[in-house]
Amino acid sequence: MHFKASVEYGMRAVLYLAEKGSICSSREVAEEMSIPRDYLIQLAQLLRNAGIIHARPGKNGGYILAKDPSEISMLDLFNALQNDRPRTERKEAEEGASALLQGITAACSTIEREMEEYMSSITLQNMIDRIHGKESDTASGSTRSQAPA
Repeated sequence: MHFKASVEYGMRAVLYLAEKGSICSSREVAEEMSIPRDYLIQLAQLLRNAGIIHARPGKNGGYILAKDPSEISMLDLFNALQNDRPRTERKEAEEGASALLQGITAACSTIEREMEEYMSSITLQNMIDRIHGKESDTASGSTRSQAPA
């Protein structure tokens, strides 16, 4: 499975802001994270609308996280950056549909629900810890050192 460019670039930008912990200009983020600046500005608007970052205009402006990294999940990011494809409820199999169609529809719902659960369990802080060679066990909240990948 591969993320769309918008999701990967958005994750790069937000992880950079989490790592820096201070306001960063769009130029700095774009250069450091190899993101086209115009594209970053578009993604930042989606992230701002979702309450993930704050944008400060002006000469000394830029972007900063709106919340602590431990309060932002990967699902939050994914949902914010998938804004170009509105989430709609999956059409359930109509009554009288074949058992196969009902089974496939139920399986798709289960997979989506489990992916969302998993992504909601991973925070920006978990990702930062992993970058620094610590792997966080999201189920127990414990952190253990690990060699960088």
